[in-house]
Amino acid sequence: MNELVQTPQKTFRLRVEAHTATDSLESALAIIRRGGIELRGVRMEAGLHGMEVQLRVAAEEEEALTLCRMRLCNVIGILKIRETPRPTPALQ
Repeated sequence: MNELVQTPQKTFRLRVEAHTATDSLESALAIIRRGGIELRGVRMEAGLHGMEVQLRVAAEEEEALTLCRMRLCNVIGILKIRETPRPTPALQ
């Protein structure tokens, strides 16, 4: 019997200080890489209070994504982190 295994995925929405955006994002990407997390997409745009960044990430285990979010909270220049789970695709 074939079993569909879903890789845990999340989208982290970050608000980053505009004047430290490059340094903050470099630190965030290093955390993702060192954690063995797959970066599936990045989207950035200027916001009212800094840069708005969306990082789509995936990992073999849910705990890796939780630890990644906790580490991102300690990066200087990241003001706020929101997390949204990735929707499960409809099975056909």
